[in-house]
Amino acid sequence: MSSVKLAVPGRICLFGDKIDLIGRPVIAATIDKFMYFEMETRNDGVIHFFSKEYPAEEETFSVNDKKALFNYNCHLKYWHACLKSLESSINAGKIKGFSANVRTDIPIGAGLSTSAAVSVGFLSGINHLFGLNLSKADIAEHAYNAEHNILGIMCGRMDQYSIAFGGITFISTGDTPRVDVLNVKRVPLVVGDSCEPREAKKVLNRVKTELEKKNKIYTDAFDVLHKVVLEGKHHLEDGCDLRRIGKLMCMHQEQENIIGAATDKLNRMCKIAIENGAFGAKQMGAGGGGCMLAVCADEKIQKKVATALNKAGGKAEMINIFCYPEEKKI
Repeated sequence: MSSVKLAVPGRICLFGDKIDLIGRPVIAATIDKFMYFEMETRNDGVIHFFSKEYPAEEETFSVNDKKALFNYNCHLKYWHACLKSLESSINAGKIKGFSANVRTDIPIGAGLSTSAAVSVGFLSGINHLFGLNLSKADIAEHAYNAEHNILGIMCGRMDQYSIAFGGITFISTGDTPRVDVLNVKRVPLVVGDSCEPREAKKVLNRVKTELEKKNKIYTDAFDVLHKVVLEGKHHLEDGCDLRRIGKLMCMHQEQENIIGAATDKLNRMCKIAIENGAFGAKQMGAGGGGCMLAVCADEKIQKKVATALNKAGGKAEMINIFCYPEEKKI
C-alpha cells in the first residue's frame, strides 16, 4: 500500500488575465490558500472519490468500468477527465485501485483556480502513488488537456502551469509552453472577493468571439495587456518596484473595462483599495464578477485596504506568495 498527502495552492494572476486564450504570456503566482488531498492505493481494483465540499457525490467504481471511469456529469468531473488523459497508463495496468479525498480552503468559483488545483493535485497524487515519473510540465499539460480538450472548458494554460510550478511564474502559454520562475518571494497583496454572481463563461464566450472576428477594440486591448505583462516582468525582477507594479495593475483594469469584463462592484473595490493606500488594483480571472487584487507598500497598508474592502461589501484578506519547498516540489 502506498499513500500520499498533498497541499496544493490556489493561484492569482498578477498580469495577463485571459490573454493566454491566444497563447500570449502571463504572470501568475501561487498563494497561501490550499486544497488538501489524501490518496492511497487499494488492492481490490476499486477507485473511490470523496470531496468534503460535495459529500453527496461520493463515488465508488471499478478501474475496469469505463462508463463510470469517464463520467463527466458530476462535481469531480475534473478527476474523471484527468483519468481519461492518463488512459494509456490505465490500459497498461500502471494505474490500479486507489482512494482520493479532497477538501479546500480556496474559495470555489471566485477566480482563484480551484479547477486547476483539483486537477494538478489529483494528477500529482496519481504520479506519486503509481510511479508514473511525470514532470511538473507533464502534470500541467495533462491537467490542461483534461480541462480544455476533454471537458471542453474555455481556458488557457496559465492556471495549470502556475499551480504545478509554484511561486511567481512568467508563463509562455502557446503550444510549446515554457515557465520561468521569477526570483521574487514576497509581494504585499490583498485579494478581495466581490461576492457577486459570476458570469465568467458568458464573458469568455463574448471575448473569444470578438477576437475571432478581429474586433480592433479587443485586439488592441489584448496588445496593451501583452505589453503590461512584459513590463510587469521587468519591474518584478528589477528590485520589485511595487509602485510601478501598481500603475501597471491600473492599466490592466482599464483594458478590462474596455472589453466589458469588469463589473461596477469590482471597479468600486479597485477604487476603494487605491483610496486606502494601495499602489494599484485590478480584477482577476475571466471577469463578470469574482476577485480583485491590490498591491500595497507594506503590511500596515494591506490591513487598511482589506478592512475598507470588507466594509464595502467584499470579502478581503491579506495574502502571501507560496513557493513549494525544494523537497516537496510536485
